[in-house]
Amino acid sequence: MDKEERREVDALKQKVEEISEEQRMKRKLANVKYIAVEFDYKQYKDGEKEVNDAISNGYEVIENYKTESGIVVVLGLYRFGVV
Repeated sequence: MDKEERREVDALKQKVEEISEEQRMKRKLANVKYIAVEFDYKQYKDGEKEVNDAISNGYEVIENYKTESGIVVVLGLYRFGVV
């Protein structure tokens, strides 16, 4: 292999490594949780605690839906790279 071919191979190798690294760094949704939070005085603390626990474990709120008796919180856990 001559010097020019070696440079082309090295350039292609570098490009493949850059693409691979880019793919590893993409944020991807790995898990989803639906948590019901009832607005009943005796029950809301349970839902509140469950949502807070999920957030402290890396989940992020994606959406929430109002229901007749409270809300449903949709949370997502994101990872980087291949999931």
